[in-house]
Amino acid sequence: MIEPKFRCGTRTAIDKVAKELNMPLDDCMQDWPYEVANSNEIDKYISHYRRLGDDEKFVLMQAIIQANEDQREEESFLKYWIVIQDLLIQDFHIHEYTVYYWSCFDNENIEDCWKISPFMRELFVKKLSILEP
Repeated sequence: MIEPKFRCGTRTAIDKVAKELNMPLDDCMQDWPYEVANSNEIDKYISHYRRLGDDEKFVLMQAIIQANEDQREEESFLKYWIVIQDLLIQDFHIHEYTVYYWSCFDNENIEDCWKISPFMRELFVKKLSILEP
């Protein structure tokens, strides 16, 4: 699998999203979107996502995915996955690396990955086959 170009969140985007959504933020948070994502706030995150620019969408999507990963009920996880998948497809140019990361391609045993990994793998492969000539 060809790894897409690495992308990470900008400090400006992180600061903006944290402020707008009243999310905790301090300089010691190395993996900020994953540390602060709250599964109970996923609807608020998704609603806010639609109002953002590309850099902010990139940052917030990481929190959205983590919030979905943390859903306790399978039904909720699947319900949100449908919405997240649509956003990822629509903004694939922003989230290509994120989808690749969550696909967990470096681990052959999909059972040893995140629960969202099989869905991300399918999306990534499908998008690549569409994008390739």
